[in-house]
Amino acid sequence: MSDAKRTWREALRHAFAVEAPGPATLTDAEAAVVDRIAEEIVRRGMVAPALLALESCRPLNAIGANAMHALTPFVSAVTDPSAFGTLATLLERRGSVDAICLVIEARAKAGNQPQSGGD
Repeated sequence: MSDAKRTWREALRHAFAVEAPGPATLTDAEAAVVDRIAEEIVRRGMVAPALLALESCRPLNAIGANAMHALTPFVSAVTDPSAFGTLATLLERRGSVDAICLVIEARAKAGNQPQSGGD
């Protein structure tokens, strides 16, 4: 009986477990998609508005990810469906907004560095 009780307690202990706080670890595919997005944001000079939008929508990232999955058939006519699906899967995880913001900030910092080279 004590083995069954211990198994039940272990199951209950992990029933409501969440990921550790902090930025999510990106897979290679996720890093490639986020880097492309960050590059485009920096190229267009939209770093501050993008970071503001990401930070303000942080509590809704899981809902947004589900909406993205639902819209995938329609969006596939306009953009790469695999990259869109990868981004939607990333947004389902806690810490994804932090990871995306860090990539955008790093890309912006790298883009603001003076170019080395002779004129």
